[in-house]
Amino acid sequence: MNNTTELWTRGQLDKEIARIELLLNDPCFRRDATFDDATQSNFINLIFLEDALLRQAERAGKRIDFMDEVGTNGRIEDITSLITIMSRHIYEFNKKDGGGGTLSDGKIISPHINHFYGAGVGYFPNGLFFSCIHEDDLAFFVGSSRIFFSRHLVRAFEEAKSYLQSVILLNRA
Repeated sequence: MNNTTELWTRGQLDKEIARIELLLNDPCFRRDATFDDATQSNFINLIFLEDALLRQAERAGKRIDFMDEVGTNGRIEDITSLITIMSRHIYEFNKKDGGGGTLSDGKIISPHINHFYGAGVGYFPNGLFFSCIHEDDLAFFVGSSRIFFSRHLVRAFEEAKSYLQSVILLNRA
């Protein structure tokens, strides 16, 4: 992944889009799937990849800024900031728990990530409160921040992908 301030090339964008699409279509995110280490690892990778994609969209001139059920609580402005904050928290938890372990080390940070599919309220075993009003969506919680799979992750991806593909095509024409 290109972490510079330069825009990705068409090839780099296509590669990152393919990586995200592979994760978004993984069976681990279906309603009947068991939440296990693979699901958690895929979610972590998805957050990191989408964070990079949304930063690219912003560099290209469009911040993905929808706020539908983003749960702004002072520091979260929109979906881009929610994904950025989650990405940072995942990294910080990983660093705190293992001194810089990586996903390839098999380091999973389960005390800090929870998930719930469907509508409901309650407490996770680690004591964090959750609430979900959508029977048809999967919610992930990183600490107390909630993100919906379809309503947030898929939508943010589609908006950023559409914008970046059009910008890169225009700039390369």
